[in-house]
Amino acid sequence: MKALIKSLLIIISLAIGLINPLFAIDQQSIETLKKQGFEVRMGELTGAGSKMSLTRLAGFIHPQGVIMKNEIANIVVSPSSTPNISDVKKIQVGNTFIDARDLEGFFVR
Repeated sequence: MKALIKSLLIIISLAIGLINPLFAIDQQSIETLKKQGFEVRMGELTGAGSKMSLTRLAGFIHPQGVIMKNEIANIVVSPSSTPNISDVKKIQVGNTFIDARDLEGFFVR
């Protein structure tokens, strides 16, 4: 019985880790990004993002954590000749889609 309970607890903790791989974002995380040489922009993507090419993107800031560009499986943008960060509609991280309205900011090199 104890082995069954331990197995269930291990499976549940692994499942939680796979479902929610993001970590809580705080001011210290933002300062760490700045110290690593990133330019951090908080707020809607439409403001400063309208002036920056998507090729400069290094990652997004979500309420639950930092999402690096290499963790993003797909970026859905509105049609444009040269997509800017403001053109992002949603992103895919693993099997999860995140709407651009849920993102709190972004960072670039």
